Amino acid sequence: MRPGRLISLLPIIALVPRLGLVVLAADRQTVAPETRTALLWISSTALAALVGLAEAYIGVAVVSRRHRGLALLWVALTLALNALIVPLSVSGLEALPVWQILSSRVLRVAWGAGLGLLSTLCVCGCLWADVVRGGAEPAALFVPIAVGEPEDEKGSALEAQLSALAARLGALEAPLKPLQALSESAPSAAQDAAEALPKHSPCPECGFWVQDQRKVAGHITQCRRRAARALALERPA
Repeated sequence: MRPGRLISLLPIIALVPRLGLVVLAADRQTVAPETRTALLWISSTALAALVGLAEAYIGVAVVSRRHRGLALLWVALTLALNALIVPLSVSGLEALPVWQILSSRVLRVAWGAGLGLLSTLCVCGCLWADVVRGGAEPAALFVPIAVGEPEDEKGSALEAQLSALAARLGALEAPLKPLQALSESAPSAAQDAAEALPKHSPCPECGFWVQDQRKVAGHITQCRRRAARALALERPA
């Protein structure tokens, strides 16, 4: 909800009754005095509400956001309002109608143009204040920590993030645990298999060796017999 947009609709209420009276006068139509008075009251009330609400809303935006351009516009709006109030103040103090205070045509045109400029500045200032207030709001970041936040709140927010990261890491490590256990059990299984292999010495004569110890023992017996026969044949009769 942007208040500046709602305030900027008041010039329509202020201008439409006066524009209707001007069009009727151009068509040479007569308007009842009561109707004319009611339309002028509506227009004047809307214009006064526009100026008052715009002054307040732009002033609040300037104080809260400290925007230089908006501050200059607010100063110009204030100066224009004070300049336009002077003939009204003199009219009230001297008990004279405003058109007598603004006796010349130039002053009347200048006062009417200043009134139009004042309403235009009010509308521009309200819309600009909406833009400034909307653009200065902090965006939602991944880390929910604002500048100027108390230290204990920062610490709690960091702890919550760390716990969330730890939970994610635990969820990622869960599928890897069976593979880690399998990799740790593989060397032990190989070592057990190596230890389970039979340990026996090869044949001392020719170095024959197989995994079956019985074959090696039989080969050693035969190899010794052959060696004994060869030694017996080599001896002289």
